[in-house]
Parts: sequence; structure tokens; C-alpha cells
Amino acid sequence: MSTPAEALLPTTIDRPLNGWRRVFGDWLVVGSATAVCHVLGAATSLLLRWLLSPAQMGIWQALKLFLSYGNYANLGISKGAVREFNVALGSGRTDRARRGLNLAFTVNMLTSALYAAVLVGVGLWIALTGNSVWATQWAVGLLAVGAVAVLVRYVTFHVTILRANQDFTTTSQLSILEGLLTLSVCGLATWRWGLPGLYGGTLVVLLASLAFIRRRAAAVLRPAWDTAEIRRLIAIGAPILLAGTVSSLFRSLDKLMILAYLSDREFQLGCYSVALMVTAQLFGLGNVLSMVTGPRYGETFGRTGDRRCVARLAARAGELQAAAMALPAALALIAAPPVLARLLPDYETGLAPLKYLVPGAVALVLALPGSQYLIAVGRQRRALAAVLIATAVAVLGNHLALSGGYGLSGVAAATAAAYGVYFLLVSAVSLWGDLDGSARTRYVAMLALAVGPTVGLALWLGHSSSAAEAHWPTVAANAAAVLAVWGLTIACGWHRGGWGKEFRGTRQP
Repeated sequence: MSTPAEALLPTTIDRPLNGWRRVFGDWLVVGSATAVCHVLGAATSLLLRWLLSPAQMGIWQALKLFLSYGNYANLGISKGAVREFNVALGSGRTDRARRGLNLAFTVNMLTSALYAAVLVGVGLWIALTGNSVWATQWAVGLLAVGAVAVLVRYVTFHVTILRANQDFTTTSQLSILEGLLTLSVCGLATWRWGLPGLYGGTLVVLLASLAFIRRRAAAVLRPAWDTAEIRRLIAIGAPILLAGTVSSLFRSLDKLMILAYLSDREFQLGCYSVALMVTAQLFGLGNVLSMVTGPRYGETFGRTGDRRCVARLAARAGELQAAAMALPAALALIAAPPVLARLLPDYETGLAPLKYLVPGAVALVLALPGSQYLIAVGRQRRALAAVLIATAVAVLGNHLALSGGYGLSGVAAATAAAYGVYFLLVSAVSLWGDLDGSARTRYVAMLALAVGPTVGLALWLGHSSSAAEAHWPTVAANAAAVLAVWGLTIACGWHRGGWGKEFRGTRQP
């Protein structure tokens, strides 16, 4: 007679084409590189906040938003081409897909150049019409961002192809290289020349990344043109692009609304950026784990043509990613506020939002397998619908928080609630429909086990303590308690939830 825990196990354990052991190996490579990059990134973030005022940091945060939007200027063809390439890897028919990469490369370079021209034009307009110090800062920043926009898109497109080929060693090496150069070059340039130095240092880092990519490229891309095929790839990729564009807006909506609603917008956004610094690291970790499994969904669909197989694979990957995310999220809730309160006292008002934004970041990570599943099986319009509804919830919540005078904590609470709604919506329109009853029960139970006890304990421990008044022995004791609870949940999932069987590559009878 089976126990309740054993009843949650499927009769077969679905796995990627090259097995869960290879996935764990890739996670180890990517995770180790990410840990190094997080240390470098945290050091860089702290250094820049020592060297720049909160208002200057607010400008830099906004400029990075504009730069990130350049990834969505290619009409979706690159996303369509890479999606087709992932599916082709599973079916073994890659000739047409490789030609599509050349077409996507051509359109990608043309559209990113156009986006760069728009940024430069806006920067010149502000320089000619503005007559204040802040107008000059914005003008110089937009000119700099426009100058590097094409380089950014070239590098990210090649990185996407490397990930599609599951060459995570090369992408991890590139991430570490960029982290080291950003800390050293950007830090030194900012210390010497301020914000203009930061812009120049960013350009140097991108040029180094370009040189690395050209030596280790996943594919030799050449300009090509085929109007009919370009239209087909755009039709596939446009919904993915639109969903990605709205997702980017969704994740940055709190920052944009702070800039729009508050009179001291630069200062407030600069303070809020301290909480965002922590949650960006958490979401980045979850995102890189999803990047390892994401290409395998398309590969599985190309091999089997069965959405249910892909759904079971994505559900299992989601469980494991949730378990990996719970500990760093909980430690961030315990340790980040007292550490940052002492290192960055001028930014202390930005620490209170952490108790909302950290669980929100976990919800965003939990939504990633479902959204990647939708792209892999060609249901990207559902992903778009989910993020549009969640964005409307975020707009309403942030408006009520800012107009009601609830400040940065209110913005963070509204944003986290919208992230939770997004996770529920994505799950409902993706995995839920293609999982049977027992698989649904297992999915919910294992996510609750992986995240609930660890993050819940961290929230409870940090609820009554002030960041500025926290004592280090108390912080250490709280962190030890969180680690112990996380270890127990991992042991339960490993022995009773079947994770150990997946790692060892065995199957249930």
C-alpha cells in the first residue's frame, strides 16, 4: 500500500532528451557562474551607490530600462527563429531553422540600429531644448545608451543561440567576464568621471563581450533576406515579442510609476533601487535556471509532438527551480536589510519594500516554466493574455498606492500582488490544462513544500525586527533556522517526492 507522499509520484518520470543528470550538471555550471556573478554584481552595485548620489542612480536605473527595451525592437523574428531552432533540434531537421537564424540576424541588426537612432535623436532634442543640470544628465545618458544599443543586441542574440545549443559553459564564462570587467572598469571610470565614466565603462565591457562572442560564436551568421520566410518567422515570434515587451514593462512598471507620480522621483527611485538590487539578483538566478531547461521544452516537443510530455517536464523543472530559489530568497529577507542599512544608510528608506518584493520575485520565477512551455508548444498568445491582465492589476495597484500616500512600501506590496496574480494566470493557461489530476496535485504540493516553509519562516522572523537595529547574533541565528528548515524540505523532496530518483536516472515501475 502506497503512502500519501508516494501517491503523488507519477507512474513514469518524464525527463529531457539527455536526462536529468545533464540538467543538474548544467544547473551546477550555470549556478556556480551565477553565484560568482552575484558576488561581483553586488559589489558593483554597492560601489556605484557609494560613488553616485541616489538621484544619479535613479537616472542610471531609468537609462538601463530604455536600453533593455532595445531587445524588443526586432519585430519578434529572432524569438521566432530561435523557437523554430529549438524544436528542430528535437526533430533533427535543422537546415531550414539555421537559415532562419541568418534572416533573424539581418532583421535584428537593422531594427536595433533604428532604435539606437531614436534614442540618440531624443537625447539631442533634450540637449538642445533643456536648460538645467538634470536635462544635461538625461541628454548625455540617452546619447550613450543609443551608442551601445546595437552592440547589446548583437551580443544578446548570439548568447540566445548558445543557450539554444545548450552551450552553457560558454555563456557562463561570458557572464563571469562581464561581471569582472563591470566591477573593475565601470567602477574605476565612475570614480574618476561620475555618470559619464559609467557610460564609457559600459561601452568597454560590451566591446570585450563582442570580442569573446566572435571567438566562441555558436553559429556563423550572415546577412540574408527572404520576405516570405521573414513574414512566417515574424508571425511566430511577434506574440512572443509582444509578451516579452509587456513582461519587461510589467517588471519595470513600479519604477516607471515612481518616476511619474513622485515629485522627488530621482531620489525615491534611487532608494527603491536598493530593494530592486536584491530582487534582481534573485530573479536573475531563477531566470538562468530556466534558461537551462527552456530549450529542452522545445526539443521535447520537436521529438514527441505531445504537449502533455512537455507539460510534465516543465512541472518537474518548476518544482526543482522552486527548491533552488527558496533558500536564497529566505536569506535575502533575513540578511539583506541589516547589511544594506549599515553599508548604505542614505538608501535606508528603500529597504522596507524588500519584505514584499522578495516573495514577488519568487512568484515571477515560479511562472517561468509555464511561460516557456507556452512558447515551446506554440501557445504564446496565452502568455500574452496572462501578462496583459497582470499588468492591468499592477497599474491599478501602483496607482492606488502612490495616490493614497503609501510610499515605496505600498508600491512594493502592489507590485508583489500583481506578480502573484501573474503566476496564477500563467499556471492556469499553461501546465494546468495538460496535467492530469494526480500531476496537478503533485505540482501544487511540491511547490508548497519547496517554498512555503522556508520563505514563510524568513518572513515571520524578519517581521518584528528593524533593519537598523538588528543584532548580528540574531541575524546569524535566524539564518541558521532558515537553513535548517530548507534542508528538511529538500530531504523530504529528495526521498519522498522522487527528486532523488530523477537525479539517479531511474524510473518508477
